[in-house]
Amino acid sequence: MRHRDGDEAAVATSGTAEHRELIEVLRLRAHRLAGGDRALLEMYLERGNSFRQIGGLMGLDPRNVGRRIRRIVRRLTDDTYEICLGNRDDFNGRELTMIRDHFVCGLSERHISRHHAVPRYRVRAILHKARRYAASAKASYPQIVTGKS
Repeated sequence: MRHRDGDEAAVATSGTAEHRELIEVLRLRAHRLAGGDRALLEMYLERGNSFRQIGGLMGLDPRNVGRRIRRIVRRLTDDTYEICLGNRDDFNGRELTMIRDHFVCGLSERHISRHHAVPRYRVRAILHKARRYAASAKASYPQIVTGKS
């Protein structure tokens, strides 16, 4: 059995607070996901199903379920789309849609270029602009963007 002193207990408590905050962010942003990804995340977060249970229900391998959920979480916790959305004046509607398709839905540049009928280099330029914009915002105002003080 491992004993904890006061410092380790404080770190463990802050870790659970960060975990709860992460889950809340995922719940708030889950509405932006497509049906299948939303269903996976809902089953995992809301219902507490294991990867094995989800895989059995959806006919997927549990390892694939785990990978998909990790990718969904990574996409939803990336603030790039949120930052661009908060600064709509610097992006037009079509650019925001492409940024959402990539950073939230996880679509590739190739898929986005086909879907929107634009050259792939244009999609790449828009995504690069979004990344630069988000990095600039995070560097300028890290406490506001990440929610930490």
